[in-house]
Amino acid sequence: MHAVLQETQRLRIDCPQPFLRTPAGSVCHKSIRPACIGLLWAIAIQIATSSPVQAMHPISVTETRVFVTKTSARARIQLFAEDLLLFHELAPDDEGRLSPSELKRGLELHKAFLTERVTLRDADGNLIPSKVTDMESFEISDDGIPEEDLMLYQATYELEFPFESPPEYLTFQQDITDDNFILPSEMKLAIHQTGSGNVIAGTLQPGETVTHRFDWETILDPRATDEEYESWLEKQRNDTLGITSYSSVYSFIYIEPGEVRHEVLIPLASLATILPIERADPAFLEVPEQEAARDLMREWLTDRNPAQLNGQDVDAEFSRIDFYGLSLRDFAKQADARRVSFASGRVGIILRYLPTDGFVDRVDLNWDTFQSSMRKIRSVVMPWDGEVQRFEFSRFRKKEDNIFHWQADAELIPQLANAVPRELPDAPQMRLPVASCVLAAMAMFVPLVTKRRWQTFLGLLVLALVSWPVAGIQVAHPFKKVPQLSQSQSRSITERLHSGTYQAMDFGSEERIYEALQQFVDGDLLEPLYLQLREGLAVREQGGAVARVQSVDYLEGQRLDDQGADPPWPGFRFRTSWEVAGTVEHWGHVHERRNQFSAILNIESLDGFWKITDMQIDSQKSLSGTTRLREF
Repeated sequence: MHAVLQETQRLRIDCPQPFLRTPAGSVCHKSIRPACIGLLWAIAIQIATSSPVQAMHPISVTETRVFVTKTSARARIQLFAEDLLLFHELAPDDEGRLSPSELKRGLELHKAFLTERVTLRDADGNLIPSKVTDMESFEISDDGIPEEDLMLYQATYELEFPFESPPEYLTFQQDITDDNFILPSEMKLAIHQTGSGNVIAGTLQPGETVTHRFDWETILDPRATDEEYESWLEKQRNDTLGITSYSSVYSFIYIEPGEVRHEVLIPLASLATILPIERADPAFLEVPEQEAARDLMREWLTDRNPAQLNGQDVDAEFSRIDFYGLSLRDFAKQADARRVSFASGRVGIILRYLPTDGFVDRVDLNWDTFQSSMRKIRSVVMPWDGEVQRFEFSRFRKKEDNIFHWQADAELIPQLANAVPRELPDAPQMRLPVASCVLAAMAMFVPLVTKRRWQTFLGLLVLALVSWPVAGIQVAHPFKKVPQLSQSQSRSITERLHSGTYQAMDFGSEERIYEALQQFVDGDLLEPLYLQLREGLAVREQGGAVARVQSVDYLEGQRLDDQGADPPWPGFRFRTSWEVAGTVEHWGHVHERRNQFSAILNIESLDGFWKITDMQIDSQKSLSGTTRLREF
């Protein structure tokens, strides 16, 4: 027996994840690793034939069916009698037989063993207490059962997990192993929701978890047609906003004009096999422990997964590292600080890459961070040109094949609007001969107080005539009208300048946004206007993330002629109102927002170009907000 266990432990195989999920979240049954089991059986047979120890099944295999109602989950666990020997150190007699008393002792001990090792957790990760409500034993003869025949006998236990209210999520876990984890075990698991034709099935290894969502409002009829089944699947996908698997790694790559984001959603249970995440309670990661975990993740990913934008090497910034529980469906929202379950929690990491110049027109993005629990990452790529792509990073690929390449269509690359030149004639002016006027006045009055009156008069008059064309100043013409912009011209200038400020927000970094804004805004207004624009585009539930502007619609506008309040000619004041629509997208969720604003803008001519020199927002309101799934 010991030789079997030692050899099976030595040749343990790292098999792939036994549960696979459909896009809608259903779990499809996968074969239970026939190669691994066959190898273990071969080892056991080989050792048994050369040893006096009788052959035994080298792994623990149980079959579990869980029936979930609104008030409880009942798990019927069928197991081989050999498990009693393996886990409870039953003592065979000298003839290798287990007596009835030993077998009954093992059956009793296994009740507490199963309630401890087969667990369910709720959406918050809390354990749901269980009790054994029934046991169907195998037939035990008066002289017991030979050790080599234990695989011919099966017992069934029923565990009940009561609920106070219908559960939306349940997380299943099995740890049917010995304390030293020498003996491998597998659980064939099938989960049924009462009244539903949907079944989750697969194989669980020790320590693995599987989470299932239960919809108590729309239960799939077992007799549902294909069309009804597809409709039900689509509803589940929409209800969970597309994040339907609770044990898979999700990856989304967003290529925006001003930045590239790689967003990765990783189950905490998988991450714990990669990083030494310390926690007081192995089942939970508390809020004070999460910052240390963030530091580990930054250290883990810093200087990895390099990228080039427009042919230039760029480093990744950590935009967000958030922890999520099952209760939060929308991973695009900023997660509240709360403890998360290690069995079902996930962490969302957003890596942000900014170009050093211009818009993003070429991307070379790498991911080379793999572990046994994360062999592949399947990414959905969403470039700003709208053509969704898919790419798979894999530890089995060559390094050069693990780089995602993207090139923008040159004709579609956005261009920043040009500065708005002042196209208006100068104000009419007249020349005022100041020197001539002064000399003429002197010619009238000075001779009266001098002896040589006529000579002085004529001299001053001649000087006044001579200085007429050379000594003077330009003043506004008192009899000609100053050129004024029409209402339509004023509106056109205002809207061109104002829409340009929104377009500048596409440039990613603050430094580059400021450079773009300088074409439309006077220097003193740069910072306050930038902050106003950010405030107006911020989506609160996204942690203040700034929406990308999709459209700006101007509703009405009126030039204000308040005389003294107007900026110097040819500047003007203009009241305008507009609606701006923007989107923030994370992990395939598109948050659309439409807001309405009204403001008074001061427009002035500086160095031959129109510029906004002041903007006072006098009203703003939110018109609508929706969240939808990106169609892939």
